[in-house]
Amino acid sequence: MADFVHLEWGRNASSDGFAATVIADCLSFSTATSVACGRGAMVVPVADREEGRKLADVLGGVCAGKRREDGYSLSPPTLMGLSASDVLVLPSPNGATLSALPREGRVFAAALRNAAAVAAYLKVISGKVLLVAAGEKWPDGSLRPAFEDQLACGALAHMLDCPMSPEASIARAGYLSCADDLLGALKGCVSGQELTHYGYAGDVDWAAELDSESCVPELRQIELGGKAVNAFGDVV
Repeated sequence: MADFVHLEWGRNASSDGFAATVIADCLSFSTATSVACGRGAMVVPVADREEGRKLADVLGGVCAGKRREDGYSLSPPTLMGLSASDVLVLPSPNGATLSALPREGRVFAAALRNAAAVAAYLKVISGKVLLVAAGEKWPDGSLRPAFEDQLACGALAHMLDCPMSPEASIARAGYLSCADDLLGALKGCVSGQELTHYGYAGDVDWAAELDSESCVPELRQIELGGKAVNAFGDVV
């Protein structure tokens, strides 16, 4: 079983020595991935949308667009129509970018929506677990820590219930302090306020629905359209 859990931030987090890495980008890549994989779809993470559109053509899939466009996007409700036959190329500057980096060990995506399912699966993996809070970026490209990602990591640390680093312990304490009102916490944080300001308060509602998905998205190499790609799919 998992014997230790640690938390790091952003793309420079090293997974060396960890049996599993969990990417947490709660608003919204990991939440969107949990919804898509919960419908049975495969999710191919990419950093750039133009690259994603080209890749979707090769794979015979569809590339998610911007929230203000019709069709699939990082907005979770738009993904409810996906099914097991679908391949979704999902661009994201944070969660997808982190997912595309080379990692040691197995790689998963988690948010509040599927925290319990991911934690239960990780409990049977032998070794250390790394939780990576994706964060955002300041205009100069430097890391802007994101409360919602630490919150999701804290939920996982709490549910894993194993020895943990001080970083994971602080995240766990933060989660427990907000556990009675996760929606209020997400709506009040900077990222939640930004989404609400732009008319996507519903996305925050979806992200706050603790354990509403039972899927465990794992990043695996698969072959689609004659091309080998890394994609998230439900392992449960």
